[in-house]
Amino acid sequence: MDSGRFETFIDAIIAIMLTVMVLKIPQPEPMTLAGVWNLRAMYFAYVISFLVIFNIWDHHRKFFHAVEDINNKVIWMYSTLIFMITLIPFFTAWVAHNPNDFVPEVLYGLLFLVVNILYIVITRIALKHDIHNSLIEKIKIDEIIIINLILFAIGVIISILGYPIDMLLMCLVSVVVWNVIPYIEKNQGIGD
Repeated sequence: MDSGRFETFIDAIIAIMLTVMVLKIPQPEPMTLAGVWNLRAMYFAYVISFLVIFNIWDHHRKFFHAVEDINNKVIWMYSTLIFMITLIPFFTAWVAHNPNDFVPEVLYGLLFLVVNILYIVITRIALKHDIHNSLIEKIKIDEIIIINLILFAIGVIISILGYPIDMLLMCLVSVVVWNVIPYIEKNQGIGD
């Protein structure tokens, strides 16, 4: 099946999610720098979530650039991925309103970990379906998931020790990892 319509559908969902997320940010009261400073946790959570969603979209774009043909397994797994991604605005608001609480921070991190795992599963399913596609074979993700599992574990430990906001930071570092490792591999000629 051609992936063009499915890709467009996912692009629309991601755009809607970003819009919903920004609409959940309240206006500062009072309209001063102090009012903005009082909402710093919300802004921080929004920026991290925006970067996470943008990173997901960027990898979605690269994935569909590489994929020539998809099957129902890819569609259903990607639909599961999109369902999980649509929860990001909810968890962002929860974390933003409770930046020092353990449960929202860890669940936010867990959601991001599940999204990472689903992306890996989808890539492997697509590779099995489109076995002669050399572009899919170039998608290297094993190191990324190992590093993300370690980052999630570090985030949970730090959150348990009393710094729940660090889970957001671990998600940010994970976004960096998703982008830095392929860049390093490309520039070092690894995997060619």
